Amino acid sequence: MAQFTFKCRTCGTFERWMASKGARVSEAPCPSCGEAAGRVFQPVHLSKMDAKIKARIEQGMQPKTRQRKDLPAMQQPRQRAPRPWQAGH
Repeated sequence: MAQFTFKCRTCGTFERWMASKGARVSEAPCPSCGEAAGRVFQPVHLSKMDAKIKARIEQGMQPKTRQRKDLPAMQQPRQRAPRPWQAGH
């Protein structure tokens, strides 16, 4: 069991214990109003860090999603001769 934090638009943040398979859950119903709340990604032990470092880590905690069409095109590997020392012969 792990504890996950969620943020409701109307009620604020709340925490919920979920099974480890729930790590893939990105939404949960708010216990107060029942509205769908998004998961908040938080790093560990931020209370003892410098404020600038903490802010930088928190900004990077949201996973970045990309679509295949946005990825750079893969380059085809060059065909190599089986014996490179004989390539020009």
